[in-house]
Amino acid sequence: MTEPLSPRALFERFDTGARHRTGPDGSALPLAEAEASATLVRRYFEMWNTGEGTVADEVLGSRYVDHAYPDVIGPAAARSIAPRFHKAHPDARMTVEIVGADAEYVAVRNTLRKRRGGAAVEVSGAALFRIGDGRIVEQWSWYPGSQAERFGWPKTKLDRAG
Repeated sequence: MTEPLSPRALFERFDTGARHRTGPDGSALPLAEAEASATLVRRYFEMWNTGEGTVADEVLGSRYVDHAYPDVIGPAAARSIAPRFHKAHPDARMTVEIVGADAEYVAVRNTLRKRRGGAAVEVSGAALFRIGDGRIVEQWSWYPGSQAERFGWPKTKLDRAG
């Protein structure tokens, strides 16, 4: 497993003025690798919008883990959850608002929108994805607990701990 980066190191890697990103060893990475990582994560979010669980096999590594929901391990778990999520929330849409990416990490700020009880609900969150061998292998997500509950979601591991 790769050593976690400090917040400063992550910030430096996602400097939007750069024409390239740096790898773990400080070497330059082509922008195409960062774009490929970002595209992979966007495809992951689209899976939740459409309910196409088979996308999990395309985008998630065999040992994928969502650290906010540690019961979600591997593509099979996401493959079974995505259609159920879409059926329960057919009007829900996840929109990626901001992306910072390199070949190994993708950081996003995203917004979830749906109607609940006739009222529009909007929840903003953030997620960090680690990419390995062209697939998402780890995910850390955060949606403020009170917002997630308004959306009808269970609290994340982080919210339950605090």
